[in-house]
Amino acid sequence: MPRTARRPTQDLPPVFLGRDAVTQGVLTPNQLRGPLVERVLQGVYRPSWTPLTHVLACQAVALVLPDGACVTGRSAATMRGVPLARVTDPVEVCAPEALRMPSRRGVTLRRSKRPIGEVHDVDGVPLANAQRMAFDLAARHPLARAVGHLDAVSRAGLVDPAGLAIWLETRHENDVRAVRDAVALVDPRTESMPESMARVVLRQAGFDVVPQFVIRARGEFVARVDLALPELRIAIEYDGAWHALREQLQRDRRRIHELRRAGWIIVHVTADMLANSALLIHAIEDAVRAATSTIRA
Repeated sequence: MPRTARRPTQDLPPVFLGRDAVTQGVLTPNQLRGPLVERVLQGVYRPSWTPLTHVLACQAVALVLPDGACVTGRSAATMRGVPLARVTDPVEVCAPEALRMPSRRGVTLRRSKRPIGEVHDVDGVPLANAQRMAFDLAARHPLARAVGHLDAVSRAGLVDPAGLAIWLETRHENDVRAVRDAVALVDPRTESMPESMARVVLRQAGFDVVPQFVIRARGEFVARVDLALPELRIAIEYDGAWHALREQLQRDRRRIHELRRAGWIIVHVTADMLANSALLIHAIEDAVRAATSTIRA
């Protein structure tokens, strides 16, 4: 029978430095190696009954961050309530080039040639300011995913795209051109990463798609679709795993019926189509041909 962890007489914090727990007599060295605790990263632990989340991982990293470094990118967005980082993703950290900081498993370090700027404390974690966070959300990511990150934080009110574009005018470091390209495509109306990615692919292919478009027929609401080409009455919807649920499937069928009754063509976007953008573009081209032939008829 597996051993069951027993809580110590003194409650442990959600994350803590192992050496401090031993020095203060909260845990013995043997307990630190036993089932009572789990290691989050080197030297930092959590009680085994405390769930591991990305926020907890950020709090663990904060315990070993040197002064001048801060959490940034997807990790900073997740700390601010926009869950862009998964539990298993490394914590993204930014530090000045001159700051000595050893590499750690579970941490992705980004170096900055320029001062990082103002740092904000959230739940004990030093977070990069909005502009620096947004820069790292876009830099070194494929364009479609970079735009998806920026759409999410803009929709949440964490970043102002216009202000970010102005801030970028004075930047000249690596990746700034790619970040500017991503900022130019931001649209906070987009409500999910797949929608953002599909929108970027289609915009680059020359399709002027509109996100979260409300469709009405004879003055009555029909549906709000992920993306649309309104002039051609083409609705573009992403099919996520949740669409397989029985109740949702029934609602989707009714919705599709109403859209078709209103004269709209529906294109369903799958994960495979996002992975291979040519499939998505071909599907929209086919829909455009069908819509154009209908209009001419």
